[in-house]
Amino acid sequence: MHFPFFPFTLRRPSPRQGKPFASLLGAVFLAFAGLAPAHAADLKQYQYRQTFISACRADPRTDVIRTYWKDDAGTPLGTFVRLDTLLRAQNQEMLCATNAGIYDKQLQPLGLYIENGSVLRKLNTRQNAYGNFYMQPNGVFILGEHKAYIVETSQFSAEADRWSALSRYATQSGPLMIVAGQINTRFDPNSPNAVVRNAVCLDAEGMVTLAIARNPISFYDFAVFLRDELKCSDALYLDGSISRMYPTLEANMGPAFGAMIAIMKKPASK
Repeated sequence: MHFPFFPFTLRRPSPRQGKPFASLLGAVFLAFAGLAPAHAADLKQYQYRQTFISACRADPRTDVIRTYWKDDAGTPLGTFVRLDTLLRAQNQEMLCATNAGIYDKQLQPLGLYIENGSVLRKLNTRQNAYGNFYMQPNGVFILGEHKAYIVETSQFSAEADRWSALSRYATQSGPLMIVAGQINTRFDPNSPNAVVRNAVCLDAEGMVTLAIARNPISFYDFAVFLRDELKCSDALYLDGSISRMYPTLEANMGPAFGAMIAIMKKPASK
């Protein structure tokens, strides 16, 4: 049995000082978010079998969705605390965020990474290598001008000029979990391999959802949830056990990340 529970509209927590458990206050605050003015992006909690899943949904046509990797000095941001500090300095409010794909020991994205139209890491077309990134097909999450895409790496490579021109922000990862409504055939419904996982997915309306299974789940079960509960038609796996989402209790625990995807509060209209 699976069902959504405790749905609420996302409200940004009060200012934090970077303490490990500071996001606890934010979580308590979120429980009463219905008393606050609504934002377009929202964060909801679900239960699928024995797994608790957080999902943040936004509209690329109207919401501010970006990827972030380094600060102005060229140092990887690594944590939600540092990303939040950067965004505050830019007069932006972070509503939700998650790690944006698999990275190496130097916190460098393992594949393509584009930020503000600049290619900072090249497309990785290697196959037959070890690790989830190389499970086929893998793919790229692209944020264009008011539209998001998830495309296979081979498709991006074959039409590189087109996709590069469309990409204001992009991150490559793998594997693709869902392609045009079909779950990756490499996923075993009976697999015992269950870990924390996060993903980004798109539905038929073009809405972007950042989702994280906050306790262990298999690839197949996570894909089923994304397709059947969130109605995602395409989904890209981002990473495994190290994955976290802001704002949650564990947001600022664990190792540093490479790149991150963030959804910000829309600027007030003048």
